[in-house]
Amino acid sequence: MNAPAAAKIERGERITLNSALDPAGSMAVAQQRLMVIMLLFGIITLVITLRLVQICLISGKDGRNGGAPVALRGEILDRNGMPLATTIKLWSIAINPQEVLTNKDVLAANLARLMPEHPLAWYRTLLHSKTRKFAYLRHPASPNLAQAVQALGEPALKLAPEPHRLFPQGILAGHLLGYSQMVEDGHRKETLTGIGIERAFDDQLKAGQSVTLAVDARVQAAVEKEVQRRILETSAEGGAGVVLDVDTGEVLAMASLPDINPNAPLVGLTKDNQRIMINKVTQATYEHGSTFKMLTFANAIENGVITDWSHRYDVTSPIRLGRFTIKDDEPKHRPITTPEVMTFSSNIGTAQIADQLGAQRVDSFFRKFGLNKRTDIEIRERGQPLYPSYWAKSTVMTTAFGHGIAVTPLHVAQAFAALANGGILHPATLLKHKDGAPVPGTRVVSEATSARIRQLMRLVVLQGTGTNADAPGLRVGGKTGTAEKVNEHGGYNRNANVTVFAGVFPMDHPRYVTLVVLDNARPSKQTFGFKTAGWMTAPLGKRIIARIGPLLGVRPDLSTDIDVSDLMPLILEKKVPGKNAIE
Repeated sequence: MNAPAAAKIERGERITLNSALDPAGSMAVAQQRLMVIMLLFGIITLVITLRLVQICLISGKDGRNGGAPVALRGEILDRNGMPLATTIKLWSIAINPQEVLTNKDVLAANLARLMPEHPLAWYRTLLHSKTRKFAYLRHPASPNLAQAVQALGEPALKLAPEPHRLFPQGILAGHLLGYSQMVEDGHRKETLTGIGIERAFDDQLKAGQSVTLAVDARVQAAVEKEVQRRILETSAEGGAGVVLDVDTGEVLAMASLPDINPNAPLVGLTKDNQRIMINKVTQATYEHGSTFKMLTFANAIENGVITDWSHRYDVTSPIRLGRFTIKDDEPKHRPITTPEVMTFSSNIGTAQIADQLGAQRVDSFFRKFGLNKRTDIEIRERGQPLYPSYWAKSTVMTTAFGHGIAVTPLHVAQAFAALANGGILHPATLLKHKDGAPVPGTRVVSEATSARIRQLMRLVVLQGTGTNADAPGLRVGGKTGTAEKVNEHGGYNRNANVTVFAGVFPMDHPRYVTLVVLDNARPSKQTFGFKTAGWMTAPLGKRIIARIGPLLGVRPDLSTDIDVSDLMPLILEKKVPGKNAIE
């Protein structure tokens, strides 16, 4: 004890603790106090830091548990780099009612003002709940809204970044792009679901890697618009269109209508939703009618059944096979030449050629083109053909003109590409071909057969059932096809047709296949009262080819064409363009 303190004690005066201590003791007490203050400050800082981390981290699957940031989903691009699907950064806004520190009624009023999708009473009930610990208020939410909510200063509000998938071109290529999402079953197990590119390339996209498609957005838009226009003109139930590069198998456009909006996927398994969700190019199977005559002719040329093009077939009487009768829509009362069998689209003549081929060669040829199995296209939506299990004589004859066998439009488009490109079947692909990379393909017919088929395709458009598809200067070839629609019970609906045009252009140097389908199109002013493909889908093919040709670098040229001079004299009954297009 120091001397002044002792003197005070002797005089009976009160002293303070500090006055009774020596200077060294006072310093120790000060240091202890400072340490306590610093410790409290450190604890407070740690609590605040942890709270900020909790708010800033992306929440777990239910938004309540922190987790590592997830890579933004990769983009889907068209062949020219145009974004078809991308991911933007939005926010989720949630709240824990048990952690609210500010006045709950005032907070409810502010939330109702900022997010009026719920009434004020709803927010009050939520905030005064004694049991609720978590509730989403809005997700996704715009950055402006998230900023306004944050400005309320309520720590119980939880804001987290939330990536949002956006399809900037709207409904363009909806079936093709599709969607991908996780859904929970009753046991809280998540299952990946969806359609199209989003589903097929989910692993790549969710890793942040982009996918570049073969699709050209300009061509896609043109096909969709023209198919939709024709559906309205003919009151069709639906329609489809596909454009292929004949040398690579790249899909430049794939349209299925009615379309879907990938920004707002259809939900629920209603019958209408299921019908709309079907991709009519890759998934729906149809009888394609007389488009199969090109395959039959190619088969016959390859196998030496057709050698004399001046040979005449007697088509004056229907062919009767038990309960089946094969007849022509426009009967001829004279024998017709081999090229006329194609240009007149004679079922009777084609059936005779198939009969000469026989079951084994018909079956084998169809299998070479993959008509007995699903295509290898990358998406999951791939239809299984309805392929004959037994090849009776009637089956051989009817499949020769596309009846009794049902495939997808993509099957037929692939086949026409091979028939026109020199005989190589390239699997259709949705991915852009890399320059210099090998193109997979299998030879299915010889160069010579392909050259002859190209002549026949052009003759069909110049003098046959496809005259309404002749886009000036673009040297279009192809084949029409009409088939009665199969009903739900497996029988045929004689009042409903599926009409097809499979076109190739330019025929002197084939580059692209364009195939279009209309489902149950009805006669109208635009079709002059007819309901066959020559009046329904051939004009549609012409419109599309005329629009996309210049986009793809094929400019109209009236000075050049494929040479058909050796076959033209064998067309004994010339047709006027735009007339007599019965099929």
